[in-house]
Amino acid sequence: MAVNEERVRRAQALMEREGMDVLLILTHDDYMFFFAEDRYQPRAIIPREGPPTVIAFRAEAESLRSALGVEVVRVFSSVGQQIHDVITVLRGIKPLRGPKLVVGVQMSWFELPVVLMSLFQRSNPNVSVVDSAPIMDELRLVKEPDELEKMRRSAECAAEGMRAALAAVRVGVTENEIAAEAEYAMRKAGATGTATPIFVNSGENSLCLHGTVGTRRIQEGDLVVVDLVPSWQGYLANLARTAVVGEPTQQQRALFEAYLAGQNAAIEAVRPGVRVSELDRVAQTEVARAGFGDDYVFGISHGIGLRFEETPAPTIHPKHSGFVLREGMTITVGHSVLAVPGIGGVRLEDTGRIGSSGWEPITEFPRELAIVG
Repeated sequence: MAVNEERVRRAQALMEREGMDVLLILTHDDYMFFFAEDRYQPRAIIPREGPPTVIAFRAEAESLRSALGVEVVRVFSSVGQQIHDVITVLRGIKPLRGPKLVVGVQMSWFELPVVLMSLFQRSNPNVSVVDSAPIMDELRLVKEPDELEKMRRSAECAAEGMRAALAAVRVGVTENEIAAEAEYAMRKAGATGTATPIFVNSGENSLCLHGTVGTRRIQEGDLVVVDLVPSWQGYLANLARTAVVGEPTQQQRALFEAYLAGQNAAIEAVRPGVRVSELDRVAQTEVARAGFGDDYVFGISHGIGLRFEETPAPTIHPKHSGFVLREGMTITVGHSVLAVPGIGGVRLEDTGRIGSSGWEPITEFPRELAIVG
C-alpha cells in the first residue's frame, strides 16, 4: 500500500493537456487506482503539480501517512470539516487558465456522492467542476500486469462461487440460500466482497434484466441465472452462468443455444480496432438466426476493472457503442439477458483481455447449460 507515483505523474501530464488544475478523488475505484487501498469514504486531492493530499479521520491519520508515504494528510472530524479542508487546499492552487480553478471529478458513473458534491459546489462558487473522464479513462483503459493478475484472482474466486452456487441449486432451496453459498465460497477463496449484489434469478425471476436475490424457492423446470462479480484487492471479474432444474425443454435448450451462439460470435469479433457496436451486431445476428431476434437486448459488452462497468459502457452511455477497442483493455461479453416469457431467461457472461489477435479469457468456467437438481 503506497502512493503510485508513476500513475500520479501520468495523471498530472494529462491534467496539463486537458487544462485541469485538480483531480478531486471521491470514489473507491479512483482512490484504489492511485493509492492501492480502499477506505469507507475515500477523499484525496491530486494537484496539477506537486504531491497529493489525503483527507482522513483524525485517528487514522498517522497510520495512513506511514502506509501511503504521502507528505500531507489532513484530518477531519465532520463532513463540514472535510469540505473546509478541501477548500483550504484548493485555495493554494493557482489556475492554469482563466480565473476559475478547474476541478475534475468522476461524474460519468453512479458512485459520486451527490450530497458532498452539492455542498462542495455551494461552498466554491469560483470553482469550475468538470468530468474527470478524459483523464481517468485514458489512465485506466489498458490494464497493467499487476492489475490483470488481480483480475485473474477475482476470476478464480468467481469460479469457486459459481461451483458452490450450482451445487446448491435444487428444488425447495431459496435463491438467497444459493447466493449465501456462492458468497461464502468466494470469500473463503480470498474475495473481500462483491461489486454488485449477487444475482440468483429463478423461474419468472430469470426474466429480469437487472437481477437480484429473493426468497423464491427453486421449482422443477426452472431456469436459474447466477451472476457473480467478486472483488480481489479492488479488482473485479464478472462471471454469469445459467442452469436448469431437471431435464430442459426443447424451448429452453433453443434459448440457451441462441445465447451461447451470440456470445461466441461476439467473442470471435473481439480484437483491437473493432467498435463495440460490432459485438452487438454479430451477437444479434446469431440470436435472430435462432428465432429470438426480437428478444435481443443491446449492450452485450462493457469495460471492467476497478469498477463493475467501466468505459466502454453502452447501456449507460449510448455513445460508447462507437468506442473502438484497444489492445490491453479488459471487457465482459454476455452482459444482457435473453428473456422470453413462458420460457425463462438466459445469461452467460465472461471477462477477458483484448490481445493483439483477439480475446484472451480471464474467467474460466464451463459454458454449457448446467443441468442440476
